Amino acid sequence: MNHRLCRFLTGVAVSLVILGAPSAPRAQTAAPPMVRFIRFVGLKSFEPGRLEKIMVTQAKRLRWGRGVPLDEAVLRNDLERIETFYKSQGFYEARVLSHRLIQLGGREVILEITLDEGLPVMVDRVELTVDGDPTGPWHDDLLAAIPLKPGRRFTTPDFEETEKTVRHFLSLWGYPRADVRTGGTIDKEAKKAHIQVEVTLGPLCTFGPVRVEGNRRVETSLILRELTFRPGDRYRAKALADSQKRLMDLKLFTFVDIQPMLEESSGTEVPVSVVVKEAKSQTVRLGAGYGTEDQVRGRINYEYRNIFGEGRNLALDAKASSLVRFFEGRFTQPHFLVDPFRLTVSGGASREMQESYENEQFFLRPQVTWQFADHWLFNAGPNVEANRLVDVGLSPRAIRPSDQKGEEYFISSLVFGATYQRVDNLLDPRKGVQLLQRFEWGGTPVGSEVAFVKLGLEGRSYVPVDPLGVLAFRAKWGSIAALENTTRIPIFKRYFSGGSTSIRGYPYQKLGPLDDEGNPLGGLTLLELSSEWRFPLKSSWEGVLFFDTGNVFETRYELLWDQLRSTVGAGLRYKTLVGPLRLDVGYQLNPPDQDFFNRYQIHLSIGQAF
Repeated sequence: MNHRLCRFLTGVAVSLVILGAPSAPRAQTAAPPMVRFIRFVGLKSFEPGRLEKIMVTQAKRLRWGRGVPLDEAVLRNDLERIETFYKSQGFYEARVLSHRLIQLGGREVILEITLDEGLPVMVDRVELTVDGDPTGPWHDDLLAAIPLKPGRRFTTPDFEETEKTVRHFLSLWGYPRADVRTGGTIDKEAKKAHIQVEVTLGPLCTFGPVRVEGNRRVETSLILRELTFRPGDRYRAKALADSQKRLMDLKLFTFVDIQPMLEESSGTEVPVSVVVKEAKSQTVRLGAGYGTEDQVRGRINYEYRNIFGEGRNLALDAKASSLVRFFEGRFTQPHFLVDPFRLTVSGGASREMQESYENEQFFLRPQVTWQFADHWLFNAGPNVEANRLVDVGLSPRAIRPSDQKGEEYFISSLVFGATYQRVDNLLDPRKGVQLLQRFEWGGTPVGSEVAFVKLGLEGRSYVPVDPLGVLAFRAKWGSIAALENTTRIPIFKRYFSGGSTSIRGYPYQKLGPLDDEGNPLGGLTLLELSSEWRFPLKSSWEGVLFFDTGNVFETRYELLWDQLRSTVGAGLRYKTLVGPLRLDVGYQLNPPDQDFFNRYQIHLSIGQAF
């Protein structure tokens, strides 16, 4: 065998050995850990949730939920952000000492971050001069408004807010051209800050000419009429905000911007620019939904804005469900007789299919509304309605002469209402207060076949407890009393309780007096008390724990505390643009002796219970 052939066969053999040899195992990269909890050691001055909010690294809220794998580069940036946050809050010596991962099981870990906060810099004194004078009539009010105060911790956001706060305060009193300069010194070793605020008031200003832009169909005169100031009036920044709200309340615009044009004039007159974007003159809205009480429901609404000019509004509204069929026409006149009164005339027909009765009603309700200050709303006017009991679903022994099938009632009454509303979100309040009052009187002097007086009061409060969610409270009371020759209030005017928006451990309208078949009779006095803890879960989900108590009593102004029925429960909320989807499960703690329904009740609806 020649040498070439030997070398060829040797090469083939070596290649076969290499191909046949098992390959070396590849190094497998371990999957990154998942943070289940974040723990802070040495944290004293802030809630843990406040630090978690500035971090990109997040812990899994639910054990079975999906999480984001830990990224070391992101974590390093988070630790730097924590130190930067502390410095902005006056802790100039704060440091992140270390961090470590504590194994829980599988890929889940506890991220433990150890901090040394150090001592904060405190505000030692605030020196304020107005036009070079260290004392004067403005000093006490300005010092009270400035967020930095002696004895409090110095923070960068408060320092940056000081100039804006002083400018805004002075603009409220007619000095929009005031010059404000802030400065000071910080002694990091002594942990003291000395703040200086120098104010030059400038001239006392008045409103100048108003320029309106963007309107095509809406008259300029209507826009000018809604402004709460006139050229020549003393300049007030609040008047600009109030005017913007009034224009938006007309529902004629999708955008309103009112700005002082300080650069266009150097004198005491301040021109004002009003820029609007008009809404569509006519709209049609369709809606549908489902709830455990009213089942499938649908709604259609038609609205014609600025009909006949001068901001007048016409709306037609129809809805249908297993509980009600309703049609209403509503006409609104923004300026009625004198400003700020508004006239709303509504009329229509409805058919209620309630648990114990079915009532057909035709109504007419003119109401005069008065917006007082920022949060108070008053209304008053007559209420005229013709009622016919189409059916009564009570046992024969429970039916009274006033509740007979086919019975007709003409009711004429005067209604007075007041509302105080100061909440951050009408669809899903997280902070604020609501007070609602309604008084109705009917009798022969106003042509009513039923003489009565009915008073209802309700209060709601929402208290944020960040980062733990919101505490919500509600108290509702109402009573109706028969007057003159009226011996019994018709069933459709009486109070009912129980259901998804009242005492949630009871079926709809079935808390209170019942007949021998479990049908609700209604009562003359109502009391409902509710409290909720709404706590965040994951993403758009929210959990709820609640306690409800209350009852309906047979006689007027009756209140028997030992007969209150209490329920506890839990629920879930999923936040949407039209309000939260709501699922609640209630349980009766002290049910009545009758055994007509289950102690557990499930409610599905949309919107918060209150």
